Amino acid sequence: MRFSSNTNKLLAKFKNKNLLIHNIDFLKELKFKKITVVINTINKANISNFDDLEIIKGGKTRSESVKNALNKSKFKSKYVLIHDAARPLNSQKIINNIIKNLIEKQYDCVVPFSKCSDTVVVNHKNLDREKLKLIKTPQGFVKNKIIYLHKINKNELTDDSQLFRNEKNKYKIKYLLQNEINLKITYKDELNSLNKLIRNNFLVGIGYDIHKTKKTIKNNFIKLGGVKIKSKIKVISHSDGDVVLHAITDSILGALSQRDIGTYFPNTKRNLNRNSIDFLNYALKKMTFRKMLINNIDIMIVSEEPKINPHFEIIISSLSKLLKTNKINITIKATTNEKSGLIGNGDFIACWSNVSLKVN
Repeated sequence: MRFSSNTNKLLAKFKNKNLLIHNIDFLKELKFKKITVVINTINKANISNFDDLEIIKGGKTRSESVKNALNKSKFKSKYVLIHDAARPLNSQKIINNIIKNLIEKQYDCVVPFSKCSDTVVVNHKNLDREKLKLIKTPQGFVKNKIIYLHKINKNELTDDSQLFRNEKNKYKIKYLLQNEINLKITYKDELNSLNKLIRNNFLVGIGYDIHKTKKTIKNNFIKLGGVKIKSKIKVISHSDGDVVLHAITDSILGALSQRDIGTYFPNTKRNLNRNSIDFLNYALKKMTFRKMLINNIDIMIVSEEPKINPHFEIIISSLSKLLKTNKINITIKATTNEKSGLIGNGDFIACWSNVSLKVN
């Protein structure tokens, strides 16, 4: 669906700003001091904070709006760049190239374009896409020449470079290939898709858990990553003591900007000997609500006992099922503390988890 005629698409949100302010901020970052904004709904534009802008009321058509800006502007300059603010993916590289070609190489008109990679059909027949140029903005011009051409022009234009192309033998025109995405927002769905594309697609969290251990004479079972493993230690914990799941749970909660596991599952009677999968599922439910998926997870287990390598594959398989992610997205590393400190003495087992989440 196109933006309606009574809706100014430049006031639509992009990166939590409207398209107009997004473009102005970008030009300010590039140190442009002479910026003219052509807009009809000035009161709704919310650009009062930019006290050094020149504001000119637009016309009924694009051509009339550009002509108004060129003729009514108080800024004195030899060159002018004209840009459609409906193109929010600005490129510093292309702007620098436009300026260079205007000033150093003395072109009258500098036009960025991209090649057409789609098949183009007219009346059921394919056009030769190798001959097509998809014209973009910003475009650069010698100012007095474009003022003159707009003055004598009687037709509506969708693109200012057309004035120069109509008389290509009189003017020096430079086409600049632009490979960066430079989408013009025409439809609401385009803006929605673009906002989804550029939003923060990844979240990162870190989790850590440590539990005291007790050596046993006989083999005992401890839980790591949801797997029961034979060991000559007993993990001292209010719950089932699965340091791997505890660390993973905290890392997911951290990526979602939530509090730690103890906030949601305190040491109460209800949580005594509780299965740590319940804690993990709580975090995963929040993750799903935010429409996120596991991108990858990196786990480090530090203990003297048990040795992790013999159980590596079964722990990976268990985590893959619990996290609903492919095994290739999970890494487990294990180390000892070289008989040093409380972990090295066999008194504790610890685990670090680093997780990245991606938009589903």
